[in-house]
Amino acid sequence: MANVTFPYPFPEHLFALMPEMFVAVIAMALLLLDLFIARDKKATTAYIAIATCLTAAVLSVQAMMPEPIIAFYGFFVLDQFAVLAKVLICLGTAIGMILSINYMKDEANVGEYYVLMLFSMLGMMLMVSATNFITMYLGLELMALCIYVLVGYQRDLLRSNEAALKYFILGALSSCMLLYGVTFFYGVTGSFDFVTIGKGLATADSGAHTAIMLGLVFIIAGLGFKVSMAPFHMWTPDAYEGAPTPVTAFMSAAPKVAGFAIFIRILVDVMPAIQHEYTMILTGMAVLTMAVGNLAAIMQRNIKRMLAYSTIAHVGFVMLGLIAANDDGYAGIMVYLSIYLFMTMGAFGIIILMRRDGIHGEMLDDFAGLSRVRPGYALAMGLMLFSLAGIPFLGGFWAKYVVFMAAVEAGHLYLVLYALLFSAVGAFYYIRVVKYIYFDEEKVAFNFQESRLMQATVVVMTLAIVALGIYPDPLIDLCKHAVAGLI
Repeated sequence: MANVTFPYPFPEHLFALMPEMFVAVIAMALLLLDLFIARDKKATTAYIAIATCLTAAVLSVQAMMPEPIIAFYGFFVLDQFAVLAKVLICLGTAIGMILSINYMKDEANVGEYYVLMLFSMLGMMLMVSATNFITMYLGLELMALCIYVLVGYQRDLLRSNEAALKYFILGALSSCMLLYGVTFFYGVTGSFDFVTIGKGLATADSGAHTAIMLGLVFIIAGLGFKVSMAPFHMWTPDAYEGAPTPVTAFMSAAPKVAGFAIFIRILVDVMPAIQHEYTMILTGMAVLTMAVGNLAAIMQRNIKRMLAYSTIAHVGFVMLGLIAANDDGYAGIMVYLSIYLFMTMGAFGIIILMRRDGIHGEMLDDFAGLSRVRPGYALAMGLMLFSLAGIPFLGGFWAKYVVFMAAVEAGHLYLVLYALLFSAVGAFYYIRVVKYIYFDEEKVAFNFQESRLMQATVVVMTLAIVALGIYPDPLIDLCKHAVAGLI
């Protein structure tokens, strides 16, 4: 019998991919298992999916080593930065699933909904551990394709179909732009590997300058779409409004962590030689993003659209960490995203709890007089909104403080002053909602459907925001430690 020789040896350090393999296996098994679960027992699928998210987070921490691990023929890295991002992604996905249990229970094919969230999470986990554009793009598209379907999951609603179609078309365009930029870098360096491209760009001759700049512009445009940077933000309000509210909560947190994590990795490994050029581009985009997000949010009467523009505004603030281009800036981004996850998902949790008898709880008038009927809900929503506004001493204050200080230390004082101006503008539309809650008369009946699990989740997120506002040092130190291995 002839000996069969495989072209590649068995991959080393395969245990580093254990969290991803676990999620993939459970997601596929759950898709089959759901066929045998009775319609009135579909919550079982949700609980299995939530347990999968939390287990994946634990496995990610357990797989971490003191030194970065390069696995799967150099296509995958597991370092402390990737582990932190994966834990946040898994946590954000698990919270999104908890918010979905009551909301989606009457929808058709609800079991597939949780499988799609798991596959989307898997794509994000692959993204943050990518060492080259091939792995990054595979993870990015797995994440995006699942979210396109999730946005349009309520097929009977016109706005859901419209939002999904618009998101899909613009998402496909952004993916093409990203790939087009990658081809320029490949043409200059002959590689898709991040570090190899970084070395190639540093030694490229002047004749390749135009190709490098075109690649830079298209890559930033492609990634900017995924994290809602202006002027690539146009999909965000429609997708946030049209998607089921738990999907909106999920989209506002977990994909942002994955998008900024891979953005940081690309800037550190691929673009150190062109830092001046990408800083100029990102500065202009940050100015536009903060202006568009905050000014457009003022005009919104639908709170989901308001929070969509709020997300765009916060992306502009987070971009200050990218522009700073130092370890404090990158650590500040992770601090911001960690706190933002609790703030935004807590706010959407309250919105979902407001849903009752044909009222979606999405209009500002739906919140009028809430404090007199549900003081606990009113307090939680007020704290979330004050934290989003950056009021001391809540978690959102420290989120902005760390990225602002990093930008100041990097010499971008005027940009920080501009950010402070729009942070004050942003406080207006957050405080306006609080005014509805505490000072306006009730306009709709408050006959809520209670959910103990959701209420407990909102309480935990509210306490987290208060605790981080009082004592943020452990989170800041954790993020600095995680980022240190990248620099």
